[in-house]
Amino acid sequence: HFRVVTGAGYVNSDLGWLRLQMRGDDREVQLRESSDDLSVIGMWGPHARQVLERVTGDDVSDNGFPFMHARDIDVGVRVLAQRVTYVGELGWELYVEPPWAGQVWDRLMDAGREFDMTPGGYRVLDSLRMEKGYRYYGTDMGLLDNPFEVGLGFAVDRDKWRSIPREVTRRLRTIAVGDEEYLPIYGGEAVLVNGRVAGRLRSCAYGFTVKKNLAYSYLPVEMKPGAVAEVEVFGRLVPAVVLPDAVLSKLETRQRAG
Repeated sequence: HFRVVTGAGYVNSDLGWLRLQMRGDDREVQLRESSDDLSVIGMWGPHARQVLERVTGDDVSDNGFPFMHARDIDVGVRVLAQRVTYVGELGWELYVEPPWAGQVWDRLMDAGREFDMTPGGYRVLDSLRMEKGYRYYGTDMGLLDNPFEVGLGFAVDRDKWRSIPREVTRRLRTIAVGDEEYLPIYGGEAVLVNGRVAGRLRSCAYGFTVKKNLAYSYLPVEMKPGAVAEVEVFGRLVPAVVLPDAVLSKLETRQRAG
């Protein structure tokens, strides 16, 4: 059995692609869309393991539940726990049947009270994932973008996908715009190098941990970390600098080992 988890806006396209791969003699293969059968609760943070240990008797230690693994655990009801992260912190996604989702949420919030655990919405997720250099499909990349441009060449089977050019002329870069003061940048703003438009912003968010206005933009490959540019923000040219993909890298050990 395999479970494919994709973005809510891409269920139909991904499901259609999988169906196209099925052959007439694949009688033993069954494909079912089950989005409405499950709710998902994500929990991340330096105390995520301690919170989870308070609601389950299952082993969620680093050795018992390594990074990028998934299995069923009991948190009062059975849930599929998946140790992944989109925010660069230790944590899990918990998949649960919708009638029990409220109960699981309440148990987690009760257990997390002593650690000041707080609910966070999409904008919190956006800020944190950009500090770690995580991409968002549909904004930072799409069907017309080369995975080697995006920095995801490591995920490409080069023997299978030989038609994808490996040599690229542009690269998705993380840039800091302005200083610590928040700037209203939303995506689409022009990035200028030596007075010429070299790219446009994709994702944008304020990184509250690093105190920087962060943005992604496809820029010429020669523009490596340290290169300077300008971003047009409501008619004003604001200095910008190219940063490493992961602006915040110190949490790497914690998210993988905790």
